[in-house]
Formats: sequence, C-alpha cells, structure tokens
Amino acid sequence: MRNVDKSLRKTAVKIQKCTHGGRFAENIRPNMIELLDFSANFNPLGPPDIEAIKKIAIHAINDIEWYPDNRYPDFKKAAAVFAGVDPENIVPANGSCELVRLIAETILDVGDTVILPQPTFDEYELNIKLMGAVPEHIEYRNVYRNVGSITGEMLAASKAVFICNPNNPTGTLIPGQELEKLALKCQENETFLIIDEAFIELSDPRHSMAANVKENPFIIIMRSLTKVFAIPGVRIGYGIAHPDVAGRMENVRIPWNLGTISTALGTWLLEKHAADPSYLERSRELIRTERDWLMNHLSLIRGFDPLPGETNFIMVRIRDFSMDSREIDLRMRSLGILLRDCGSFGQTGRDYIRVAVRTREDNRKLIDALAESVTQWGREQADLKIDEARHQGKIASRTNCEYYPCHFEGQDCTFCFCPFYPCNDERTGGHLVERSTGGQVWSCEGCDLVHRPEVANLILEALMACEGKPEDLKDIWKKVMEPML
Repeated sequence: MRNVDKSLRKTAVKIQKCTHGGRFAENIRPNMIELLDFSANFNPLGPPDIEAIKKIAIHAINDIEWYPDNRYPDFKKAAAVFAGVDPENIVPANGSCELVRLIAETILDVGDTVILPQPTFDEYELNIKLMGAVPEHIEYRNVYRNVGSITGEMLAASKAVFICNPNNPTGTLIPGQELEKLALKCQENETFLIIDEAFIELSDPRHSMAANVKENPFIIIMRSLTKVFAIPGVRIGYGIAHPDVAGRMENVRIPWNLGTISTALGTWLLEKHAADPSYLERSRELIRTERDWLMNHLSLIRGFDPLPGETNFIMVRIRDFSMDSREIDLRMRSLGILLRDCGSFGQTGRDYIRVAVRTREDNRKLIDALAESVTQWGREQADLKIDEARHQGKIASRTNCEYYPCHFEGQDCTFCFCPFYPCNDERTGGHLVERSTGGQVWSCEGCDLVHRPEVANLILEALMACEGKPEDLKDIWKKVMEPML
C-alpha cells in the first residue's frame, strides 16, 4: 500500500491515541465470573432511577424518524438551570472529549502556546497538538499550591490555560476563590482559561466557576454527565461560556452532535437533579466515606502511598512498592480487577496507579485482590530466589536493601522470601492475622528462622543436592526445619 502520510495533515500523522480507563468491554472474557472496573471514575451510586431512564429512552425512540432540533432549546435550558447560568451560555456536546476538540477548534491557531499543568487529562495535549499549537508543560502541583505560579508574563505569551478541577489523575481541587484570581489575570492578558469540571459535582460544586462566565469572556467551563450520573454508554456533556464565545462555538459545533435519546436523557437528568439534589448529596457523602476507608486500607499496604484528594478516585504513589504500575495492572486484571496504570500521564513514569472509589463491597474486593497479587508476587520471588541460591550460593546480608535489617543485624539474606511460605506452623513464630477486609492471611513477621546463617546454609545445601528445581519442598522442610521446632 502506498504511503499516504505525506498527503495527510502533518499534525494528524504525529498524533498518538490517548490511553483511557474504562476498558471494560476490551477485558471481559468468556466464562469470566466477575470483572470490577476501578479504572474509570463514575458515581459509585450508579445511574439514578434506572427504570425511569429506560422509559425515557424507549419513549425517545418514537422520535428517531426525525433529526433532533439542532438548537437543543430544552437541553440548554435544563443545563443552564442546573449550572446556574443562562441558556445562551450553554453549548451541547457529545461528552467531554468532543468538547475539548470543539474548544481547541474554536480558539487555537497554529503556533499558539497553551499552558498545560502536568499530570492531567491526556486529551488536552492531543487536541492542542492537532491544531498545530504548542503545549507548555508546567508542574500541576505548583499550580495547586499557588495559582500565582502562572504569572502574568506567562499568560501574556499564551493563548490559553487548561485546568482540570478536580484534576485527573490527582483528584485534587483548587478552591474557587483561587481560580477567580487566575481568571482575572487571564482576562487582563486576553488568555482563555479552560476549566474542566467533569468531577465537580462529585467533589464540591461550591467551587465551580460556571457563574463567572457571565462577566468574563475568557473563561470556558467543561461539564460531563458521564461521571456524575454514571452513564458512560450515553455520551452527553456541555460547555459553559460567555454568550459571545458560546455563539462562536455553536457555529463550529458539529450539527446534531446529540442524538434524540441522548438529548431526552440529558434534559431529564439535569431537570430532575436541579430540582432535587438529594441524589448528588448522597453521592458526595458516599464518596467521602468510602474514600476515607479506601485511603486508610491502601496505606496499610507496604509501599503504597495514597495521595489525599477530594473526589471519587485516588492516585497512589507506588515508587517504594515491589511492582511498577504496569505489572500491578496486569496482575490485577488476572484477578478480575481493572485499575488505571498512570504511566500514560505526563511526569508520572511507572510510579503511580489510580483507583476509583466504589461501594464498600467492591472496595473490599479491591484490597483483597491487591493483597492476593502481592502474595502471588512473593511466591514467584521465592521461587526465583531458590533458583538463584542454588546457582549462586550463599549471599549473606543484603545491607544495601532498603528493608535491611527486616529481622536482625547480621541476618542471612540468601532467602529474601521464605521458600516454605506459607508454612502455617505456629511453632516458627509465624501466625495467622486478620485482614482488614476480613479473612485471614499467614504472617511471617515473628519468624526469623530462614535468616539465621546456620539454617540458611542447611536449606541451601539441601537445595544444591536436588537435581534441577526441587519437586517438593516438603522433604527439605522435614529434614531441615522440623528438628528445630
């Protein structure tokens, strides 16, 4: 086939597709008993009144013989009431991703500079580059700590700033009063401030900047119904902007970008929950309770450092953990759990994962699966160390190990992982402990037998006497360990 890249748009040729969570359909397998998706961040309460949603969708089918009204008057009115603005401020969109594209198409020219805190949602950078604009990466944590780190000089040299609030993947929320300061500086420099509020209703809507668009034409707000109402299969979102900007976006917007069913569902959801916010209030309360529980239990896993946040997902630093983000992701998939490997986000490397906050039952399953993945990894490492010991001989103390001494000074580290785990023999000093999520697991904390030099030598000699990998460690246990107990 002839290479057509030279005939395509240059920025399109260079673009790499973004990685997203929520790949449930890609990972489901025949005969799979259960697959829990912690990689996508939806309202843990699930869709509100699913039976009512079904009825509205079925009723909307009666109108599929006609195009929807491209002006979307009912949807705009419902979104305006929900967000506390006017219908003239609303721009309908087929979810957040289309909205990012629409904003980029409306405001960016080739060569424009766009300030982009990192790490954040990947679609911003993709669309900046697609338009031929240039992302200027800055550290998100500096902006979170002090929005003044985005200086007037930086704004004067830039066309736009993207802020995700709460930020994906960190889950942190910049207070509205701080963003108001940044918005005024942006207006002074005629620089657009694009604020993605996809998770604001699941965090703290008091910090929304939606009302500020009436007076400041350089603010554009992004909203999504996907996360808030847990309806990812129905693509619905909307932009909020000053009427002058919203009008230009309407001119650029693809006609009929919301279908008949999406329009009916979106209008009903926004109307219902503007009038009765109890579902969203219960959602936020559940998220606060379960996020605290999950933060506490994640922090009990050695090497896990969950970062404080204010929405329905948690970013976890795993730099000191035994596996990187890719390996944890693969192991958890094999156990029926999807989580988000943050390796695709800027400036994170393989040191972070992200997990959604779900119900207590599901959150317990996540913690149990993480514990099981660590156990599996430990067993595999034990097998590797057995093989290593057979071929390399005595290792003695690993004083360069970050956990040394895990039992006592001068310990023998030939067997970093006990080859007999779990022995389930309390005479060793080991014992069963209660998991925080229920059930029991064998703990070797009170056993130092395999780290005693004389014991390690006997185990190693027995292993060396085996031809190849020992078929059964039970014989070595009986010969070496039993006499000592």
